[in-house]
Amino acid sequence: MKILYNANRSASTPAGRTDNKFLEFNGKIKMAFQISSNLSEQIAEHITDKIIRMEIRPGERIMETSIADELAVSRSPIREALRILEKNRLVELIPRRGARVTELSEAFIAHLCDILAVLLGLTARQCVENGNDTDLKAIDDAAKTSELCVSRSDVYGYYKSIFEFATACLKATGNPLLEQLVSELMPNIRRILYASFSTKKEELPKNVEIVLTGNRFVQERNGKMAEKTVCDYVQKAKEFALKNKIFSTP
Repeated sequence: MKILYNANRSASTPAGRTDNKFLEFNGKIKMAFQISSNLSEQIAEHITDKIIRMEIRPGERIMETSIADELAVSRSPIREALRILEKNRLVELIPRRGARVTELSEAFIAHLCDILAVLLGLTARQCVENGNDTDLKAIDDAAKTSELCVSRSDVYGYYKSIFEFATACLKATGNPLLEQLVSELMPNIRRILYASFSTKKEELPKNVEIVLTGNRFVQERNGKMAEKTVCDYVQKAKEFALKNKIFSTP
């Protein structure tokens, strides 16, 4: 199925990250490009989504020709997208052999979650200290969406709402350096959580209860308990991923 895109984007448009969005148009899938984002970043997000959904599995090669045909783009922006994904540790670029999806070892998952727990704990504390009423409403809305998704057994919707919740909390901190550090870790965290949610759907009600508890502490501006709750959440995610060997990589 071909993906078409709007080539009328100005070459002078500044680059900026945005979610990749698709629209159905005359029986085909059309990539709905955002004016604030460049082509390579949008392709990178498209490939990221495939990796997260395990459509391209750990260790599997990413075929540039197939992606180019799917998106109806040249291979040049695809190569740039792969360099973006290499920086985020989603792919490995191997000389003369192309790109392949990175495999997540148990040690990598443990180290990643340990670092994330510290950064998200700081995020929770600073979003309580610095967030305004508008910020807190955005956080509350994302938490309510996550609860609704669980009631509908919507795994992918729940997964998306969790990251909307995290993004709203990060924005509320007013700390661009913290946002950058967490954003660089997020792609692989997204892989771990989506695989976990897909593996054990029955665990979602317990999972969302932790999110709702954290949100309550944020709304009450209880930074200490909000920090503790998010650290507990990451620790449970780490334990679950390691116990269930979700990527089966030694």
